[in-house]
Amino acid sequence: MKKSEFLGYLYILIGTTFWGVSSVVAKSLFTIGLPPAELVQIRLTLATFTLLLILIMFDRKRIIISLKDLPYFFVLGFIGLAGVQFTYYFTISKIHVGPAVLIQYLAPIWIALYAFLFQKEPLTKGKSIALLLAVLGCYFMVGGYRMDLLRLNRIGIVSGLISSLFFSFYALYGEKGLKKYDPWTLILYGFGFGAVFYWILISPMKVITAGYSLKIWIAFLYIAIFSTLIPFGLYFKGIERVRATRASITATWEPVVAGITAYFVLGEILFPLQVLGGIGVIAAIVLLQMAKEKTASFAPIEIRQKQ
Repeated sequence: MKKSEFLGYLYILIGTTFWGVSSVVAKSLFTIGLPPAELVQIRLTLATFTLLLILIMFDRKRIIISLKDLPYFFVLGFIGLAGVQFTYYFTISKIHVGPAVLIQYLAPIWIALYAFLFQKEPLTKGKSIALLLAVLGCYFMVGGYRMDLLRLNRIGIVSGLISSLFFSFYALYGEKGLKKYDPWTLILYGFGFGAVFYWILISPMKVITAGYSLKIWIAFLYIAIFSTLIPFGLYFKGIERVRATRASITATWEPVVAGITAYFVLGEILFPLQVLGGIGVIAAIVLLQMAKEKTASFAPIEIRQKQ
């Protein structure tokens, strides 16, 4: 393996580790009563202003966009980003962190189905197996084999599935923007419009006057910086050095980190069949991405919402 490839994988592993840990930080905030929508507003606002300041200082050209593209960024932020952020955090607030993160990883499956149904991409044997593995894996992962567990987690599971659909839309719609704009430009305006959406729903003064402790504000800053800007930067540096399909496979390290961290920090325990289901979902993603790499028939996803 070349040094540049090694660094690429290392960047992605570090970035996804940050993503995995940040989901546990968010869960900790929800357990003390913070509403998911409020955390989304804080995260998007802090991340937008931090990134804007960085770009003003070091790379102002990435701030410039064409006015005719404002409707595009409006849809990206108001629908794609606002939707996926809320449903993702709402899912974490309702079910265990590991399954919540893994459900997000069904997005490549929905994208493969979209390509088959609307872009006439053939459904190969490898992709068919991946789809079957994903469905079975998700069934076991969310506890479908235990009706009591399924009923207990029903709202969170539905929210997670909706979130993965929002993520699929965000990825496909964001891919269009990548043909014209730098990823940081899409993130800046996507997060910016998403923040405006939540300012309309929740007055910023409510957050400012809430009287949160210094410890909670540190958690907010962690989520804005270490869950957003730094891992995004590492992920983009990674896909500069390795193929995006391999980067997507490497990124499945995130739910592993999330599950392990949730076990040690929150005491969340998954049943053996849930773990088996999670392995099935990850295996489906690996098969799907390997099929993409072989055929090169579907453009890789190089823009990521997260967590």
